[in-house]
Amino acid sequence: MSLQSEITKATIESVRSSLMRHMPSSPQRNYYLWGISNDNPYRNDFLQMVGVNQLINLSCQMIGDLIEPDDQQTVAQYCGRINAYFMYEIISDNLANGLSSLCVIDDNASSRRDILHVFNHVMVSRLKGEHNSTAEMMRPVESLTQSISSFAQSITPRKHQACINAYLSQCPDVTQQEIEYGVWPILVANIESCYELAEYMSHFQVGDLLSQGFIDRYQGVTTTIQVDHGLPLNELVRMGTHTVSVVPVLAYFAGVLTEIIRVEPKLHSIIQDGTLADALTTSAVIVRLTNDAGMLLTLSQNERKTLSAGLQQHYQNHAADIDAIDHLLMSTPDEYTMLTRLQKDLLHGEFNICLHNLAYTNSVGEALTLLENNMANLSELFYRSQTHLHDLLASIDRRMTNRTLSNLIAGFVRFHEMIYAEPYNSNIGEYVA
Repeated sequence: MSLQSEITKATIESVRSSLMRHMPSSPQRNYYLWGISNDNPYRNDFLQMVGVNQLINLSCQMIGDLIEPDDQQTVAQYCGRINAYFMYEIISDNLANGLSSLCVIDDNASSRRDILHVFNHVMVSRLKGEHNSTAEMMRPVESLTQSISSFAQSITPRKHQACINAYLSQCPDVTQQEIEYGVWPILVANIESCYELAEYMSHFQVGDLLSQGFIDRYQGVTTTIQVDHGLPLNELVRMGTHTVSVVPVLAYFAGVLTEIIRVEPKLHSIIQDGTLADALTTSAVIVRLTNDAGMLLTLSQNERKTLSAGLQQHYQNHAADIDAIDHLLMSTPDEYTMLTRLQKDLLHGEFNICLHNLAYTNSVGEALTLLENNMANLSELFYRSQTHLHDLLASIDRRMTNRTLSNLIAGFVRFHEMIYAEPYNSNIGEYVA
């Protein structure tokens, strides 16, 4: 069996097991159990829209060249565990769609902020050792979640509708309302699966890096959805770096590959002196920047000026129809493919390092100038971070007995650079770290 097949099988089994152990009994749980089963005629669409397919692809990209054939089945089981957690995480993360500074506030934005505030607080409490029932701690927002459509919050609502129609035809006693507005059990399962993952890895040397990475992520999300003013670009980068899950993911796979599959006797030294933490954090910076800016980071100074001039000309040609920077960026001609990451976050109202401060400018012209400055500064940071990561990985190679760890980190970063260069609405681009 190929590695892809092994990971797919293990992920589906881990999701099924997690649904039964972590998600409260509910129509939502039954729907997800059906969704991953062969009873679902749109099974592949379901796995794509809840993120499972891309999680499997990421796992294969990360470890495919790093393990021996005899280790495939064991490693696939560990991939399945973290992929099950991330399936929930993608759904939970969608609740923040529409909460960015440039987004027109919708009717339930305040409710979603309140839900996410409680969710993040409970998650951090559990990760720090709180033993009270997750379901009970999440109970205060259960009724609030019933006003939120999980389909509308996703980036693939049409695929959801096709799947739910097929499910309702097989299960006529269930209503669409129960599924579409049933996000609360997913939030509970998200917290419990993350806690279980962190608890298991706490017995390994990478455990502290993993748990702190998760804590930083959820505390960072709370900060980003509450900020209502402009911030220095370096502070936005810091916030954005925390909210991606790069550090805990890489810490997890570092533990699997260097503590479980093949013990690396010198791992302790690069944990003790902070080298591994630095490498993971620098990777997070690169992934965050590519997530938010994509191909814009690789433009030369002249290319950025040409782009800015083109945007300015587009604005002048359509000034009567464009009254805000988001309208300008969303109305550009098709040849402006390098804007795909900005357009994705504008469309879905997601936090974006490049865009956040543009909401607090006084004119489209001022916003364009700030965007050009942001691109220049972030491009410089991107290349500086790449150089720093290269040096860190070279140092790790010199100190370890093999290149497994450095190849893991480098491969992870390359994968995200690849997918974030693609249109966000393509299958390969339909994934958020």
